[in-house]
Amino acid sequence: MKNLIKLTILLVAVLIVDSPKINAQNYYMARQITNTALSLDQFITRFDNGVDLNDVKSYKGTPYNTPNYLIGNIYENSTLLANDVALRYNAVSDEIEVKESITTPDEEAKVLTKSIDIYVKINGDIFIFAPYQGGVEGGGYFQVLFEGTQYSFYKKIIKKFTPAKKASTSITTDTPAMFQDKPVYYIVTKKGRYYEFPSSKSKKIKVFGEQKDAIKKYVKEKGLDLNKEKDLKKAVIYFDKIEGSKL
Repeated sequence: MKNLIKLTILLVAVLIVDSPKINAQNYYMARQITNTALSLDQFITRFDNGVDLNDVKSYKGTPYNTPNYLIGNIYENSTLLANDVALRYNAVSDEIEVKESITTPDEEAKVLTKSIDIYVKINGDIFIFAPYQGGVEGGGYFQVLFEGTQYSFYKKIIKKFTPAKKASTSITTDTPAMFQDKPVYYIVTKKGRYYEFPSSKSKKIKVFGEQKDAIKKYVKEKGLDLNKEKDLKKAVIYFDKIEGSKL
């Protein structure tokens, strides 16, 4: 019950700013807005691509960071707002779905308020919301893979959707709908400037700017493959270290 109250208040946290304490009138308003908040069923209705997301056998892959909800926490800046709630990142709609617990029916899931002050930890993975040109509209969620003293390493989880395809001849078979992972990685400065890593290895090196030769040498010495997330992360960590040593 405590988690439900916290979650109810959180879903409208951006709207309730008059007082740090929630009075009876605000609590009533919070409950009303929560009851009309976007549910998982509404997302399924909005996903008009000829696939029933409830029928997991009708498609391959998943539109989520993980197929199932995982236990996590919700924070506003450094303040814990809700702990041990069920969370899942919907990469297709770019939304965090929230339930009171793992056993709560999926149709009761709500969508987390998008705010630069609110972030979540889902089974240890951190997801933050970054605005676009200072506003929520056009912004999106990123997974924080590393946070350094000078630079951070973010991943934007992107799911490429391919509709189902009927067999064209008697000797071919039907192709099910598919969600395919197409992540994009970024170096992020402390001032919030994003530098996207290209798909090719050689062009990735150029993102490191004046340190590209040092990073190229480090990659060769360590036998890293910059097209692998774990190796690209190591390169970013090293880049942050040598940039920090210049201060």
